[in-house]
Amino acid sequence: MGLLKYSLREGPLLVQDSNPSSPRWTLHRSKLFCGIYTTFLLAAAMLVPVSAQKLDAFSRVKPNISAEDYHRLFLKMGRNDTIAQHLKVITKEPHVAGTPENFATADYVLSTFQKSGLDAHYTDYKVLLTYPLSRSLSLTLPHGEVIQLKLKEQEIESDPSTKNAKVMPTFHAYSPSADISAEVVFVNYGTEEDYSTLREKGLDAKGAIVIAKYGRIYRGDIVDIAAGAGAVGVIIYSDPRDYGGNRTQGYYPDSRWLPPSGVQRGSIYQGVGDPLTPGWPSVPHSERLSVDDPRTKLPTVPSLPISAEDATTIMKSLDGPVAPADWHGALDLPAYRLGRGPSILNLHYKSNRTIAPIRDVFGLIKGSEEPNRYVLLGNHRDAWTFGAGDPNGGTATLLEISQRLGKLLKKGWQPKRSILLCNWDAEEYALIGSTEWVEQNYDLLFSSAVAYLNVDEAVKGPGFMLQSTPQLDDFIQDIAKEVKDPDNPGKTIYESWASSSQDSHPPISRLGGGGSDYGPFVQHAGIPGTDFTFGEDFPTYHSLYDDYMWMAKYGDPLFHRHVALGAMWGLTALKLADEKLYVDTLEAQLRSADAPPFVSTSPLLKSIAELRKAALQIKKKAEVYGPSKINKYGTTAFPGISDLVALVTGDEANHSGDGWADVQHQIWRVSRAISRVALVIHGELS
Repeated sequence: MGLLKYSLREGPLLVQDSNPSSPRWTLHRSKLFCGIYTTFLLAAAMLVPVSAQKLDAFSRVKPNISAEDYHRLFLKMGRNDTIAQHLKVITKEPHVAGTPENFATADYVLSTFQKSGLDAHYTDYKVLLTYPLSRSLSLTLPHGEVIQLKLKEQEIESDPSTKNAKVMPTFHAYSPSADISAEVVFVNYGTEEDYSTLREKGLDAKGAIVIAKYGRIYRGDIVDIAAGAGAVGVIIYSDPRDYGGNRTQGYYPDSRWLPPSGVQRGSIYQGVGDPLTPGWPSVPHSERLSVDDPRTKLPTVPSLPISAEDATTIMKSLDGPVAPADWHGALDLPAYRLGRGPSILNLHYKSNRTIAPIRDVFGLIKGSEEPNRYVLLGNHRDAWTFGAGDPNGGTATLLEISQRLGKLLKKGWQPKRSILLCNWDAEEYALIGSTEWVEQNYDLLFSSAVAYLNVDEAVKGPGFMLQSTPQLDDFIQDIAKEVKDPDNPGKTIYESWASSSQDSHPPISRLGGGGSDYGPFVQHAGIPGTDFTFGEDFPTYHSLYDDYMWMAKYGDPLFHRHVALGAMWGLTALKLADEKLYVDTLEAQLRSADAPPFVSTSPLLKSIAELRKAALQIKKKAEVYGPSKINKYGTTAFPGISDLVALVTGDEANHSGDGWADVQHQIWRVSRAISRVALVIHGELS
């Protein structure tokens, strides 16, 4: 059947309502209060316009067309066929970060932004990425027989994408190279609680290779906890109970569930951003750590992801106590046993660690009244395979939004505040593209960003879901009341969303984790943020089968969920960019109350501007001048550097190269602080 065109024009329309320290974002205790206090002060300031100009942007061009009219027009423009076509182009080839195929997708995004009439540009970084050179996994049985495990996902005759020779072998990014042989211990999902249960059974993981199920926690935490428990290697698989429909509903392509040979790739890095530049951007000529430097926090224990098919072979070989009942999954086994052994697992992995280029792509629409205030929409582009669900449904929707905005521009619309569309690279490795950009533009973002609106896994199935910071809860709920639910005719997204909760209030999760590109914005720069998605379970996540055919068959056959997500995402941005904020509302209240002319908001506007300027300087001054540790009454230029020089050259100094390396590191810190001030003075995002 041909793809049906779908838009929201039939539904209700929106109506306007009246330190380089480790870990990366850790602050010294002495700076924490100042940082939190400043952030809360600026949170109020950031939501207030600084421009005293009150001329409506739209009246300059077309006096009879209001912002609300343009918002309604935006909703009517949504097209599922356009989104589907974008997704088909982007997912034609697998496109891991740093590969030529991913740069081709960057070119496509840039070209689409340009054709839409946006001011498009890109920013490149060179960062540490890893790729598999060779890997193998074999099982040596007690009588000496060696079973070679497949480590390969099965091709599907009806899905040409699964036969693509450019698909990268299954691996865990940043796993160290290793050749190890050890007995196996089963650790359930690999949580701290699971290891406690294991100890209660009289077992431990010391010197063993542990096998764990994907699911409860981040794969990097599985590896990190295993290393802390003394394991020498980690194997992680997707159990059919979690990813295979409990082996009762069939597998892709006959159903939406992950085939037994499917493997979830992914990163196991515990930090965010380029591991070699923790806390500062990977710009040309920047300081870079050695891969052996402990500050990189690179994993020290090797790991491999495997399929349920290969996991069955390993689990069948285990002896020892039967695992607790709630540890059992749906592998074809008589029982899940804990081990250890008696068979020996042989793990070989060789990694290619390389400095590779990545590319972030941007499309800007300048605001008419507050061009230096930004509403940001973001989505990453890189994928472990084809990325139809993660992340390119979001990319396709972002491109379709850019085309809608371009059509509005041609009709005379211009937002009051600037709108910036961001397409990130290397998110899958460690939120690298977004983190490096936030690190480079931190001070401008801290003072001028209104909100960051993220979409990663745009559509996995039915049901709207939201993660948000509290400031935006009510705002987004109001928008959801005006957008049609693509899966429930006659209902709005809000009505279906609220009905999914027992207390009739829409369930909203907090952006507390670091699972996507909102992380550096919300958790480092203190910017209000959201993450939109449709659907919950995503069985083909990070596997060979996350391709266009899976999405068109199971995720969103008519692409109407993508259209609805674009409505929520785009309308949120438009309203944040166009609506009057607190000072505007106060002025309107004063006018309606016929306040005398001497009552003015000018002092408030001036104070807010001064607060922003002062808050930025708080973070700079201590880096450039301040009290020396050896002379607290005096003021020293570059005290951090001068104190370290005194320490290295003093009578009791250790004159090794390490001391001077610390001096050089401090010089880099001050250099970065000065560069950030320069960016603020320049006044433009990179």
